[in-house]
Amino acid sequence: MDKNSLKDSSADIAATIKNNPKTLNCLFDEVCQKYPNSRAFTCDNHSINYTQTYNYVNNLAASFIELGIKKGDRIAVIMPNIIQYPLAIFAILKIGGIVVNINPLYTSSEIDYLLANSGAKVVIVLDMMAHKLNKLYNKYAVEHVIVTKLPDMYPFFKRCMFNFAIKYIKRLDVSYAYKAHSFKDMALNPKPLVSVANIKAEDIAFIQYTGATTGKPKGAMLLHRNIIANLTQMHCCVSSQLKPLNKHIVIDALPLYHIFSLTANLFIFFFDGSENVMVTNPRDVKALLRVLNTNNFTIFSALDTLYNHLLNSPEFVAHKFPYFKYSVAGGMPLRKLISDRWAEVTGVIPTNCYGLTEASPTVTMNELGSSFDGSVGYPIPATDIEIRDLETGELLPEGKTGIIWIRGPQLMSGYWNDPEQTKMAIDENGWFNTKDLGYFEEGKLFLNGRQSEMVIVSGFNVYPAEVETVIDALPEIKDSAVVGIPDDETGEALVAFIVFKQGNSMQESEIIKACEEKLTRYKVPRHIRIVEDLPKTLVGKVDKAALIKSITKQ
Repeated sequence: MDKNSLKDSSADIAATIKNNPKTLNCLFDEVCQKYPNSRAFTCDNHSINYTQTYNYVNNLAASFIELGIKKGDRIAVIMPNIIQYPLAIFAILKIGGIVVNINPLYTSSEIDYLLANSGAKVVIVLDMMAHKLNKLYNKYAVEHVIVTKLPDMYPFFKRCMFNFAIKYIKRLDVSYAYKAHSFKDMALNPKPLVSVANIKAEDIAFIQYTGATTGKPKGAMLLHRNIIANLTQMHCCVSSQLKPLNKHIVIDALPLYHIFSLTANLFIFFFDGSENVMVTNPRDVKALLRVLNTNNFTIFSALDTLYNHLLNSPEFVAHKFPYFKYSVAGGMPLRKLISDRWAEVTGVIPTNCYGLTEASPTVTMNELGSSFDGSVGYPIPATDIEIRDLETGELLPEGKTGIIWIRGPQLMSGYWNDPEQTKMAIDENGWFNTKDLGYFEEGKLFLNGRQSEMVIVSGFNVYPAEVETVIDALPEIKDSAVVGIPDDETGEALVAFIVFKQGNSMQESEIIKACEEKLTRYKVPRHIRIVEDLPKTLVGKVDKAALIKSITKQ
């Protein structure tokens, strides 16, 4: 079935969208002029308005040009949710640069690959993560590193207090072994932005890395027009319920380097004049509760696991949030138990949706506030979806499970420097193979698993091949297989099955430690199973279905 749309559920929603020739830069300039005195970003109870945002971004952009950065250069951003993050990406886009978002929790090894693959010329990093670049500085194409401190954009006395606490109370090591430029100096020192490259809607705005079955991440090239198309599509779906769009206070608890939060939280509300409140570490539930208690927020989007963490907090359950109106669940499937409990506690039903990095990201969504039915909603305007047979590729009727293929203006242009993977993912008619399984029922899409081996841990995509590569590199290990199993806390958890070489052995803790040195936390297996051999299918592949079954039976 194709061309199902949210139009089927509401006569007010268009089936198509108008082509928008603007760039993200145009939207940025327009909104800063329209709402000069409105709050744009808040973090740790410090806010900057749209005029300040505009000035800081232009100062940064002028400084980038002084460093020799030009249109098409890739700039890696390694930051959590702090005010500096949106300033950095808007400044990069302002000069025609390409943003390469990198998870700040990544290890040096993971960052190494992304810098090499993207050819990033500049890295912007928080000082707490700067040490990860000690062996990467001046390597590959990297020419400059710009370091920011957590309180760089705060007033003088607040900045001094934060820096004192970080150094003498928390005793965090923020040292690094190279010379770097100061983000604070570049942003706060006024500079004229005299020459800017001609940016077009067809230019690449972001390279967003996503996992790969080969074990190496692939960079989805998202053009200015891809992201603007997705913003327009989402506007068609939610604007009537969210009016006026410039009066919302949005909690950015999900990491903004992730495409779901970047588009559905930051962009869609910032470009309409609303306030984004940054949460630097959502794992710190007490700190998150302080943010929720001190802001009259209207929008809060999260993952299933974050909803669950908050529901397990007596302080959260006891508190009332009178201005809270809308909640969206993305990044991983939302469980009915969590949805029902959240609605009971807050009075707000989380809206389920479906998206992919390659689609900027939204593909389907339910109407805001609609009751939970297990679906991920209707295709958004101008988005076609087909369900194809796994073997024959033929279109399947409603109710039949198959591979989900999508097509729409939000779809990426391809994978960075990887025409082979691009050709495998997008056919000659512009259809993208999501490798997800699903079916339609009364026009709504239901997910039914994944064709690929991808595991979703706390909303983050983990491809077992990447983890297996790290484990197989250990000299004691002959073979390994990593699978995902259901987990109440993280949605899914990783289990590594290990086969040792004859006469060799390792403690489980040693294997986990070796993984921790090469992989960020959510990619590290939660459980280790030592086995004599791995089960194989008839064609000789590791039978991961049998491995999962052996775990879930216990």
